[in-house]
Amino acid sequence: MQFIVTEGMGWLEVVTGSMFSGKSEELIKRLRRSKYARQKVVAFKHASDVRYDDAKLASHSQSFIEGVPVASVEEMEKLFFEKYSDAQVIGIDEVQFFGAEVVKFCEDLADMGKRVIVAGLDKDFKGEPFKPMDELLARAEYVDKFQAICAVCGNPATVSQRLIDGEPAYYDDPIVLVGATESYEPRCRKCHRIKYKDENMGNLYFIVGTGTEIGKTHVTLKLIEEDLKNKKNIMALKPIETGSEIFGENLEGSDTKKYADLLGKGVEEINTYFFKKPMSPHIAAELDGEQILINEIKNRIDEEIKTHETLYVEGAGGLLVPYNNRYTYLDLLVDYRKKSEVIVVANNSLGTINHTLLTIETLKRNDIMIKGIIFNNKDNNTDEILLEDNIKTIEKLSGVKVLKNTGYDGGTGEF
Repeated sequence: MQFIVTEGMGWLEVVTGSMFSGKSEELIKRLRRSKYARQKVVAFKHASDVRYDDAKLASHSQSFIEGVPVASVEEMEKLFFEKYSDAQVIGIDEVQFFGAEVVKFCEDLADMGKRVIVAGLDKDFKGEPFKPMDELLARAEYVDKFQAICAVCGNPATVSQRLIDGEPAYYDDPIVLVGATESYEPRCRKCHRIKYKDENMGNLYFIVGTGTEIGKTHVTLKLIEEDLKNKKNIMALKPIETGSEIFGENLEGSDTKKYADLLGKGVEEINTYFFKKPMSPHIAAELDGEQILINEIKNRIDEEIKTHETLYVEGAGGLLVPYNNRYTYLDLLVDYRKKSEVIVVANNSLGTINHTLLTIETLKRNDIMIKGIIFNNKDNNTDEILLEDNIKTIEKLSGVKVLKNTGYDGGTGEF
């Protein structure tokens, strides 16, 4: 940044961005440089922000500079004129906490010939303009917008994601809730999520396998059993299944029947389309003279998520299995990518590194959020070196957390 300095000229600088983007770090750096230049400096902070120090301005990376805590613009103005009116440079951290009155105070200081540097969030946790930062941005002579790293996907982050007990906050929650990593994390546009109470939506998880016959249903049943033990209101859908001719009239042994029995439901409550031949859904439907209507599947998902705390949806086969000539399971996930997360089920065996990384790469390229990976040692492989390396390598290369590692019949790991 370059300044053309005129004697007696003041100006306003705004440093903004999401949480963890380095705003306070930059403010502290500029104030220190002013001190090195033998200028008189005063730095104000909101008294409610005591995350790292009661009085000092502090960054998340533990940079500090002496500060003056104040609870309001009125108090800040009073202290300034009583004790710090000879300051040439005035810094204000977390300026969004001070409300609309801070705009006039900053303007008055700049008109007096002061250099005013403020740092604060440009967006609230909803991703909307954080008052009064929008007006400060418009009035400033100099603006620098910083970006953090998205905690989900690693892309540049511009929004502060608020988490309550690990879940996204609701839209109508209070704007101000001072916290650190336990309350907020940086997110990019695609990974930022907000809940809406009037929608009454639960958590939606799509179960994605790295291939067919790797134990998606087995893993999902274990997840449901765990949730039921914790008294959660759970539902599962298997919208499409093929091979009814194998299972007979009562569908015993089918994925749909397993879910129905565990949840005390009828198979018609779990399944929308069950075709005769054990083939890909698009050809199985054609052979049965039927057409898969995607809106029917979506309507079932939308209905169930409104009445259950958690809904698991298991697809048929892998991501790119076609439901009709132009629509795959992946397309369904894309349609719900702002409302759901994916749990990837992988068979812990030779070859899983390639299959799992390809699945994760496809999900990431389509802006789909991944909750994590569950390894299912379907074949009860006892080669510990292979099993452990699969997990370590996939976590390292994908950046996606392994949630569980379980044996198909007990095996390694526990649910």
